[in-house]
Amino acid sequence: MVILATIKERTPCPSIMLEYLYALSLLSITVTLFYLTKSCFAFKGEIPHQGEEITNRIEKVHGVLDELTDIINEFAQSIPVPDIAQTPNNPLMSILASIISPTPSPLGHGSETQEQEERQVYEINETN
Repeated sequence: MVILATIKERTPCPSIMLEYLYALSLLSITVTLFYLTKSCFAFKGEIPHQGEEITNRIEKVHGVLDELTDIINEFAQSIPVPDIAQTPNNPLMSILASIISPTPSPLGHGSETQEQEERQVYEINETN
């Protein structure tokens, strides 16, 4: 019996096991929090370097776009533009001048000798 009593004393009861489990969980949370905080500070130190890298990439793209616009501008200036005798000040007048051609229409649209026929006029009867 003495042996059974000593074995019972050495085996922990279930409530003590739960306390050990709680302690182990709190310890693991504390250690994890430490490493998480340490990694956040390391990440905070990397942000300015990454920001500078992004800025450099944007500047490279900006340079390429500037060169592309210069090429397009040179191409547009190399195309010959017909001379306009008079440049109107009003933008509406310049649009109308580009739409309406300066050449007159041909005379074959109608004959001046054709007589107009008299037609019957119909009246509208309103019904209520």
